[in-house]
Amino acid sequence: MVQASHTPTVLTNPQLPDNPIVFANDAFLRLTGYSRDEILGRNCRFLGGPQTDRQLSHQVRLAIEEVRPVSARLLNYRRDGSTFWNQLHISPILDGVGRPAYFVGYQHDVTEQVEGERRLRQAHAALEERLEEREQLIYELHHRVRNNLQTVIGLLNLEARRADPSLRRQFSLITQRVRVLGGIHEQLESFGRWTAIDFGRHLRETCAALAALFEERIAVAVEAESLLCDIEAAAPLGLIANELIAGCFRQVSGSAAADQCLIRVVLRHHQDAGIVELAVSITAAGENGQPATNLLHPSDIVDVLAEQIGAELALDRTGSPTIRLTVPAGCFTVGLDGSPKPL
Repeated sequence: MVQASHTPTVLTNPQLPDNPIVFANDAFLRLTGYSRDEILGRNCRFLGGPQTDRQLSHQVRLAIEEVRPVSARLLNYRRDGSTFWNQLHISPILDGVGRPAYFVGYQHDVTEQVEGERRLRQAHAALEERLEEREQLIYELHHRVRNNLQTVIGLLNLEARRADPSLRRQFSLITQRVRVLGGIHEQLESFGRWTAIDFGRHLRETCAALAALFEERIAVAVEAESLLCDIEAAAPLGLIANELIAGCFRQVSGSAAADQCLIRVVLRHHQDAGIVELAVSITAAGENGQPATNLLHPSDIVDVLAEQIGAELALDRTGSPTIRLTVPAGCFTVGLDGSPKPL
C-alpha cells in the first residue's frame, strides 16, 4: 500500500548505525531521481546540499534523537543536482515497549508553492515601493496646491484693502472659500493620510473661522461626529458647509437680535438609512418674537456642489429653520482609526 502511494515515503531504522533508509517507495524514487539500490542503507542527509538550511537540518536531527515528530521545509537536491523544496514530515513508529522501531518520512514537493510565495513577496515589495512613490508625489502635489492657495489668499487680501469698503465683506467671503480648500489640503498633510479628512474637525475649524470673520457675538454650537470623508467628496462638501454656515452669519449679521442668535451645526451618521446628515439651523428673534423663517437660502453654488457628490438639500421650516444636507454614506468610507469600514 505504501509502495503504491503517490506520496514520496521512506522508512528508516534507528536500531541500525546512522539510522539508514530501509524502504523507499516509487514516488520517492521519482522525486529524487535515485534508484532504490543507490539509497537503501544511506542516511537521508544525502538529499542536503550547499544551500540547505543547516539550522533546520539540525532541528530535524534533534527531533529524531528525541523520538518526536517533526516537520520542516528544506531545500533538497536530486540526483542530477537540481533542487526542490521539500515539505518534510517525520514521525516515529514505536515497538511494543515504546522504543522507536522505525521512522517514517513523508516528502511533498512544494517548489511551486514556494516560488509562488516568493513572487508574491516580490510583487508586494514592488507595490509597496510604488505606493511610497505615489504618496510622495501626492504629498508634493498637495503641498504645492496649498502653497498656491496661500498665494491666492494673499492676492485677495491685497485687493480687498484696495477695494471700496462696501465690497470688503465680499472679498472676505471669497477668501474664506479659498481657505476652506486650503484647510482640507493642510489637514491631509498634517495627518499624513492622503485619502480622507476628519470632517468633524473640519466643520469646527470652519465655524471658528467664520465666527472670527463676522466679528459679532453670534453663538455657534457644533455637534459633529469624527467621520472620515473621502478626498473626492471633501472639497465640495467642505464648500457646501462653508456656504450654509456663512449664509446664516450673513443673514443675522448686523441685526439687532444678532447676539440672541444661535447657529447650530450637526454632523451625524444615520446608519439605518445609509446616509450622513449635515444639519445647519438658526434661531433668531423675529419681529413677533417668533423664529424667523427666511434666514436660510442656499446659494446656487450649493446646488451645483450637492449634485456633484449625490447629496440632497431640504429646508425644514418647522421650529427653528434648518437646512438638511443628506450625503450618501459612500462619501465616508473609513473609520477614524484608518481601517476600511463602510459607515
